[in-house]
Amino acid sequence: MKLERIEVPTHKELFIRKMQDMILAGELEPGSRIPPERELAEGMGVSRTVINSGIATLVDQGFLKVQPRQGTFVADYKKEGTLKTLRAILELKGDILTDAEIRSILEIRWALGQLTLRHAIENASDEQVAELGKCLEKLKKTKTPIEASEACFEFQWTLSAIGGSDMLTTLISSYKPAVITLWQRFCRRYGVDVLSAHTEITYQYVQKRDLEGALQWLTEFIKDAMDGDYTVYNS
Repeated sequence: MKLERIEVPTHKELFIRKMQDMILAGELEPGSRIPPERELAEGMGVSRTVINSGIATLVDQGFLKVQPRQGTFVADYKKEGTLKTLRAILELKGDILTDAEIRSILEIRWALGQLTLRHAIENASDEQVAELGKCLEKLKKTKTPIEASEACFEFQWTLSAIGGSDMLTTLISSYKPAVITLWQRFCRRYGVDVLSAHTEITYQYVQKRDLEGALQWLTEFIKDAMDGDYTVYNS
């Protein structure tokens, strides 16, 4: 059995998560002023360096905003959030996504997947498709759900990259935390080999430049993940 490494969060990571939790739960409302750094440090039992660095990260993620000579305030992340905000939320949610959130992610995955396949099949060179094949071979050699999920994401990201749309590739990247979580759950339930086999079918359609077949297969797979034989819901 191959053991997976246990990661221990730092004080900064714990502070960031606590603030994110409070903001997402509505305990810290948009527009409200957070306490000064000194007060936060004393109350949470960490250094001001941790608080200062954590706040900088939360500002970058779109959860907080600093107003000169006034203080630090909670941002309206739903209205002003960016891809960094979305990514942070997905990373925070991790394996505690609700069934409704899982379904939404799958629906978005289906929409982005259609565009990804269309761009790749219509625009990628034979050499680029061959590079995609190397990602598939890497996936086939994985043994654990974590390894397989990372390799599968590399395949999907490369598929979007060879299509030539930078915006689409950026969107795919923003959803990495969510799809990694779902693929890990998929692998634990159905096996790494099943994920590899499904990915290989996608590659075969791309290799044959069969857009109609690829789109039909994607739809079939997503339907199975939402309501069929390969669901990844909590219940």
